[in-house]
Amino acid sequence: MTVTRARDALVVIVDGDEVPGISIYGLGRRGAWGPVVFPVHVWFGEPAVDEFVLHGDAWEIPTWDLPILVWPTVDGMAAALRVSLAAIIESGCSVAWVGAEGLPFCDPPQLFDPGCMSRGVLAWMTADGQFGCGLDPDGPISPISDQQLTMLREYARGLADVD
Repeated sequence: MTVTRARDALVVIVDGDEVPGISIYGLGRRGAWGPVVFPVHVWFGEPAVDEFVLHGDAWEIPTWDLPILVWPTVDGMAAALRVSLAAIIESGCSVAWVGAEGLPFCDPPQLFDPGCMSRGVLAWMTADGQFGCGLDPDGPISPISDQQLTMLREYARGLADVD
Protein backbone atom coordinates (compact mmCIF):
# COMPACT_ATOMS: atom_id res chain seq x y z
CA MET A 1 0.00 0.00 0.00
CA THR A 2 1.34 3.42 -0.98
CA VAL A 3 1.30 6.11 1.69
CA THR A 4 0.19 9.55 0.52
CA ARG A 5 2.78 12.19 1.27
CA ALA A 6 1.68 15.33 3.13
CA ARG A 7 2.80 17.47 0.19
CA ASP A 8 0.36 15.58 -2.05
CA ALA A 9 -2.58 15.76 0.36
CA LEU A 10 -2.52 19.12 2.15
CA VAL A 11 -4.48 21.85 0.38
CA VAL A 12 -6.10 25.24 0.90
CA ILE A 13 -8.73 27.02 -1.17
CA VAL A 14 -7.49 30.01 -3.18
CA ASP A 15 -9.91 31.83 -5.48
CA GLY A 16 -12.22 28.81 -5.37
CA ASP A 17 -9.53 26.29 -6.32
CA GLU A 18 -7.73 23.69 -4.21
CA VAL A 19 -4.00 24.33 -4.23
CA PRO A 20 -1.18 22.75 -2.21
CA GLY A 21 -0.88 24.51 1.12
CA ILE A 22 -1.69 24.82 4.80
CA SER A 23 -3.85 26.99 7.02
CA ILE A 24 -2.28 28.84 9.92
CA TYR A 25 -4.44 29.98 12.82
CA GLY A 26 -4.12 32.08 15.95
CA LEU A 27 -6.36 32.31 19.00
CA GLY A 28 -6.73 35.57 20.86
CA ARG A 29 -9.11 37.43 23.10
CA ARG A 30 -11.47 39.49 20.95
CA GLY A 31 -9.87 42.85 20.21
CA ALA A 32 -6.69 42.02 22.14
CA TRP A 33 -4.35 41.02 19.32
CA GLY A 34 -2.72 43.38 16.86
CA PRO A 35 -1.99 43.29 13.16
CA VAL A 36 0.23 40.50 11.91
CA VAL A 37 2.81 41.01 9.20
CA PHE A 38 2.77 37.45 7.95
CA PRO A 39 6.39 36.37 7.29
CA VAL A 40 6.00 35.23 3.67
CA HIS A 41 9.77 35.76 3.25
CA VAL A 42 10.40 32.42 5.02
CA TRP A 43 8.39 30.53 2.37
CA PHE A 44 9.75 29.79 -1.11
CA GLY A 45 8.38 32.26 -3.66
CA GLU A 46 6.85 34.51 -0.97
CA PRO A 47 3.28 33.35 -1.74
CA ALA A 48 0.30 35.66 -1.32
CA VAL A 49 -1.73 34.62 1.72
CA ASP A 50 -5.48 35.00 2.20
CA GLU A 51 -6.30 36.34 5.67
CA PHE A 52 -9.65 36.25 7.41
CA VAL A 53 -10.90 36.29 10.99
CA LEU A 54 -13.39 34.00 12.71
CA HIS A 55 -14.89 35.34 15.94
CA GLY A 56 -17.25 34.80 18.83
CA ASP A 57 -18.18 37.05 21.73
CA ALA A 58 -14.92 36.48 23.63
CA TRP A 59 -12.46 35.18 21.02
CA GLU A 60 -11.02 35.75 17.57
CA ILE A 61 -9.19 33.31 15.32
CA PRO A 62 -7.15 35.10 12.66
CA THR A 63 -6.51 32.67 9.81
CA TRP A 64 -4.07 32.62 6.92
CA ASP A 65 -4.43 30.24 3.98
CA LEU A 66 -0.87 29.76 2.76
CA PRO A 67 -0.37 28.26 -0.70
CA ILE A 68 2.91 26.38 -0.80
CA LEU A 69 4.63 26.97 -4.12
CA VAL A 70 7.66 24.77 -3.32
CA TRP A 71 7.52 22.38 -0.38
CA PRO A 72 10.46 22.74 1.99
CA THR A 73 12.38 19.86 3.54
CA VAL A 74 11.26 18.59 6.93
CA ASP A 75 13.82 20.87 8.64
CA GLY A 76 12.88 23.80 6.41
CA MET A 77 9.20 23.23 7.21
CA ALA A 78 9.82 23.29 10.95
CA ALA A 79 11.95 26.44 10.65
CA ALA A 80 9.39 28.28 8.48
CA LEU A 81 6.54 27.25 10.76
CA ARG A 82 8.44 28.34 13.88
CA VAL A 83 8.88 31.85 12.39
CA SER A 84 5.30 32.00 11.08
CA LEU A 85 3.68 30.84 14.32
CA ALA A 86 5.93 33.16 16.37
CA ALA A 87 4.72 36.16 14.33
CA ILE A 88 1.14 35.28 15.26
CA ILE A 89 2.02 34.82 18.93
CA GLU A 90 3.88 38.15 18.94
CA SER A 91 0.68 39.86 17.74
CA GLY A 92 -1.01 38.91 21.01
CA CYS A 93 -2.48 35.49 20.27
CA SER A 94 -2.10 32.88 23.01
CA VAL A 95 -1.91 29.85 20.70
CA ALA A 96 -1.06 29.45 17.01
CA TRP A 97 -1.42 26.24 15.02
CA VAL A 98 -1.44 24.64 11.57
CA GLY A 99 -4.17 22.72 9.76
CA ALA A 100 -5.41 22.41 6.18
CA GLU A 101 -8.61 22.16 4.18
CA GLY A 102 -10.46 18.96 5.04
CA LEU A 103 -8.78 18.43 8.42
CA PRO A 104 -11.01 18.66 11.50
CA PHE A 105 -11.56 22.20 12.82
CA CYS A 106 -14.03 23.40 15.43
CA ASP A 107 -14.74 26.88 16.74
CA PRO A 108 -14.80 27.45 20.49
CA PRO A 109 -16.23 26.03 22.70
CA GLN A 110 -15.01 22.81 20.99
CA LEU A 111 -11.62 24.21 19.93
CA PHE A 112 -8.85 21.65 20.62
CA ASP A 113 -11.41 19.18 22.01
CA PRO A 114 -10.17 15.74 20.85
CA GLY A 115 -13.79 14.68 20.35
CA CYS A 116 -14.09 17.32 17.63
CA MET A 117 -10.56 18.12 16.42
CA SER A 118 -8.68 14.82 16.68
CA ARG A 119 -6.19 14.63 13.76
CA GLY A 120 -6.77 18.31 12.93
CA VAL A 121 -3.57 20.04 14.16
CA LEU A 122 -0.21 19.53 12.43
CA ALA A 123 2.01 21.97 14.34
CA TRP A 124 1.55 24.46 17.18
CA MET A 125 3.08 27.15 19.37
CA THR A 126 1.98 28.68 22.66
CA ALA A 127 2.67 32.17 23.99
CA ASP A 128 5.12 30.73 26.52
CA GLY A 129 7.33 29.49 23.66
CA GLN A 130 6.39 25.82 23.50
CA PHE A 131 6.49 24.52 19.92
CA GLY A 132 5.61 21.22 18.31
CA CYS A 133 5.93 20.23 14.67
CA GLY A 134 5.90 16.75 13.19
CA LEU A 135 4.99 17.92 9.69
CA ASP A 136 7.22 16.21 7.13
CA PRO A 137 6.18 17.12 3.58
CA ASP A 138 7.58 13.80 2.32
CA GLY A 139 5.92 11.69 5.02
CA PRO A 140 2.30 10.88 5.73
CA ILE A 141 0.14 13.51 7.40
CA SER A 142 1.07 13.25 11.09
CA PRO A 143 -1.28 15.25 13.29
CA ILE A 144 -0.53 15.87 16.95
CA SER A 145 -1.85 13.45 19.55
CA ASP A 146 -5.11 13.84 21.43
CA GLN A 147 -3.01 14.36 24.57
CA GLN A 148 -1.30 17.34 22.93
CA LEU A 149 -4.70 18.69 21.83
CA THR A 150 -5.88 18.45 25.43
CA MET A 151 -2.76 20.34 26.54
CA LEU A 152 -3.53 23.12 24.02
CA ARG A 153 -7.13 23.21 25.22
CA GLU A 154 -5.96 23.58 28.83
CA TYR A 155 -3.45 26.25 27.81
CA ALA A 156 -6.21 28.21 26.03
CA ARG A 157 -8.79 27.80 28.82
CA GLY A 158 -11.12 30.79 28.83
CA LEU A 159 -10.91 31.15 25.04
CA ALA A 160 -10.99 27.66 23.51
CA ASP A 161 -13.89 26.58 25.72
CA VAL A 162 -16.27 29.58 25.49
CA ASP A 163 -18.79 30.76 22.93
